[in-house]
Amino acid sequence: MQTFRYEPIDFERSTFRLLRLFKGEGHDDIQGELFQAWLNGDDLVPYHALSYTWGGTDLSLTVTVNGRMLGVTQNLYLALTYLRSQEMDRILWIDAICIDQRNEKEQGHQVQQMGGIYSRADEVIFWLGPATYETNVLMDSLKKLEQKSLENASRKWGLADGYWNDLWLSVQPDLMRRHSDLGTLQHKGLDLLLHRPWFERVWILQEVANAKRAVVCSGSRFISARLFALAPLLLQMRPEHHCQAVLDIMPGPSRKDSWWSKSRDLYALLLNFRESKASNPRDIVYALLGISSDAHNTDSLRPDYTKGIPDVIRATTLFLFGLIEGK
Repeated sequence: MQTFRYEPIDFERSTFRLLRLFKGEGHDDIQGELFQAWLNGDDLVPYHALSYTWGGTDLSLTVTVNGRMLGVTQNLYLALTYLRSQEMDRILWIDAICIDQRNEKEQGHQVQQMGGIYSRADEVIFWLGPATYETNVLMDSLKKLEQKSLENASRKWGLADGYWNDLWLSVQPDLMRRHSDLGTLQHKGLDLLLHRPWFERVWILQEVANAKRAVVCSGSRFISARLFALAPLLLQMRPEHHCQAVLDIMPGPSRKDSWWSKSRDLYALLLNFRESKASNPRDIVYALLGISSDAHNTDSLRPDYTKGIPDVIRATTLFLFGLIEGK
């Protein structure tokens, strides 16, 4: 089978690619097709956007795209096996597949559109990786809370309201009949998930902040991001600053009531997410531009992977100090 080759896209328009992931199950080969779409088009098909970690750059596994082989990382391959539906095809946006990673000009073009890609998605999937027994207990507990909350739905519930804690306490007795050490398992499950590499990846920040609706996935379990963000509060846990900052920008009550609604200039973002990691040092800045209140449309900081790292650092420093580059 031949190796997949990308067709060029129009850099003058808001062009991007989507993956139609063919239905399948078990040990079936993962197959799909890529097609071009336009963010500003009226006929944009509904799609879900994936937020995940590459788990390295070794393309050790392959999927079939448009009848040809395309190398993917082990972590992405695993995610696709869980995300693939048995009943119908799914339309997804996945950076490693939908962007030609060998084309620096295309990378820059797509990075500038990343905010639009995630904000226009019907749903963003936060893939945290495979499950453990403890993470399954936590996710099942939160799913129980989600079901209970639908019976008492209210858009006004904020983080400070006691309703969430009351609902959480109301679902515990039934769960404790299945797990005598329920509290310990829930705490361990949340701790394991908060220490997944996904929380450290700088690109997830733009993906999380632009999501209108999102789900958190671990193995075959999934829960709405708005409820997952409440988990530390319900379990009376204090996450590390970086993890909490990520939870703060998830869609739902946490985003509305956190620092995000008050200050999100580039300096504040660099400060709150200073522990973020990226394989390309330029991305520590580029990944934050689209969600910043003051640098999202700055020519001197426009994503350009042909620029050297010292040039990006210099441009960022000049911007933060309010200086005009070149003077």
